[in-house]
Order: sequence, then C-alpha cells, then structure tokens
Amino acid sequence: MIKKFLKYHPVHKKIVSSLDIVFLIRPTLFFSVWVMVIMGMYSAQMNLIKYPLWITEFSWRTFFVFLGLTLTSASTFILNQIEDIESDTINNKLFLVGEYFTPESSLSISRVLLAIGIVISVVANWFTSLFVISIYLIWGILYNKKPYSWKKKPLLGWIANSIVGAILFMIGWYFVMTTQTDITINLYDLSVFQFMLPYILCFSSVAILTTIPDIKGDIKTGGDTFPIVYGKVITVILSFLLISLAFAFGFIYEDPLVSTASIVSLPFFIFTALRSLEKDILRSIRYPIFILNFFALAVYPWLFFPLVITYYLSKYYYWHRFNLHYPTFMVDHD
Repeated sequence: MIKKFLKYHPVHKKIVSSLDIVFLIRPTLFFSVWVMVIMGMYSAQMNLIKYPLWITEFSWRTFFVFLGLTLTSASTFILNQIEDIESDTINNKLFLVGEYFTPESSLSISRVLLAIGIVISVVANWFTSLFVISIYLIWGILYNKKPYSWKKKPLLGWIANSIVGAILFMIGWYFVMTTQTDITINLYDLSVFQFMLPYILCFSSVAILTTIPDIKGDIKTGGDTFPIVYGKVITVILSFLLISLAFAFGFIYEDPLVSTASIVSLPFFIFTALRSLEKDILRSIRYPIFILNFFALAVYPWLFFPLVITYYLSKYYYWHRFNLHYPTFMVDHD
C-alpha cells in the first residue's frame, strides 16, 4: 500500500515540480565529486596514521568545505547544461534548461551558486578554497565556454576531467593537513602525488567512458570528443588499461581501499573491452562509482547520508517528473 502510494499517487506530480531547481544542479554527479575529496582526506590521514578506519566524528568545518565545493561544482554543471542544449536534445537526455528554465535564468542561478559556494569555501578553509576556485576555472570556463570549449576536443576534455579529479583529491588532502596544528604545509611534498595517482587513474578511466554515450549528439553539434576522433574501441581499451594501472599502483603503494575497489571494478571494464556493448559501457561508468563510494563508507560513514538521500530523492524525482527509473543499476532495462 505504501509502495503504491509513493509510486502512483498524483500528489507527487505536484511535489516534484518544486524540486526542479534542485535537480538543475544535477545532484547525481556529486557521487563522483564527494568521493574523490574523501579519498584525499583518507589518504592524508593514512599518511599521518597508518590505515585510519571508521572516522565517525562529525565536523561542521568539514561540512562547510563540502557545501562550498558542492555549490561551486553545481554552478559548473549548470553551465555545462546551458552549453549542451543542442547535443543533449539529440541524445534524448532529460533536460531542464530550455524546457523548465530559460538559459538566462539558469545562468543567473549558476552565478548565485558560484558566489555563495566560494564565500563558504573561503570561510571554511581559505587554503582549499583556492582549489575550489580552480575547479570553476577548469570545469566552468575552460571546459564549457567559448573560445575554449575543451569538452569538444578529444584530449583536452579528458585532461580537464582528470585534472579536476586531481584537484578534488587535493582538496581533501590539504584540508586534513591544514587542520593539523603540528603540521607545516609543504607544497613541494610529492607524497601527495603518490597517494593520488591510483585514484586519478580510476577517475580518468570512468571520465573517458562517459563521452561514448554522447557520440551521436556530439557529432551533429561539431564536437570532436575522444571516441569520435580515436574510435570507441581505443577508448574502451584505454579505460581498461587505466583501471588496471589504478589497481597496480594501489597495490604497490599499499593502499587497501583503492586496490580493492579497482580490482572489484575491473571485470566490468573487461566486458566492456571485449564486447563494447552499450550496457557494458554504462555498467563500467555507474558501478565503479558505486563501488568506490561503498568502500569509502569504511573510512567516512557520514558519507552514507548524502549518498542515500541523493539517490532516493533522485529516483523519486525522475520517476514522478519524467516517468524514468533513474538513477538505477538495472542497465539492461534502461
């Protein structure tokens, strides 16, 4: 009875319309944003205290660092939607900008989120706020705006996403380091890159795959993304090699979390490399993100709450707004 009410009662159609502005920021994308910051925090803790697990202490400072980053990233996601109206229409993607929000109003919302996000980031931790601002410069300006439009270029789009992955990791790393009163921040300490490398390889392997489902729209709008220029086969093979290297470096550097998450994810990339079916590609995008978040809960269990809220609120919204089961792990039925 409860399930029937939640799924079919007409009152939900009225409720979800008020959530459009929330989903304009594409909250499901934060599954890959938040976890990279947490991996940076975990790695910094591991650098200070060998194998920290189950860190349950709640910190308002940590909360506001994540909030500032989330709002700033949301600003870039809106810019991406504004620039992708034509290609996303061709790819039959659900699109709030253009149908429920004008590009002008969307841009205004993006600017407000950016301003609030940066202010919160600076107040919460001025040092990591520099990295937050750099994310906007890369994801917001270089990746989306003309004359740069890196997302339409084969290597620059991939590189931009990989760099942002590294920056997200460093936000977590330096946030932990700056909160340690007896630690002097050394920007020339290369140990951060050793810890970072396997996570960036994971992030990069998924990022390059996300360009494959958009091939049709990108071709018609003049985009030259990686799979368009180099082919889908090379793209999936490269993705497989990257996740394999992530496991290798995680194992060599004795990081149990990334080595475990990458080896568990590896079979999905093997299927993608061998068959390259659309369902294999979608699994290699969605499942590794879930797996890394799942293992991250062993380090920061507070992540459970934003993950569950975002997941189920998104399912509720997309079902009642667009009759779509999303997000979902049922790839065969997408």
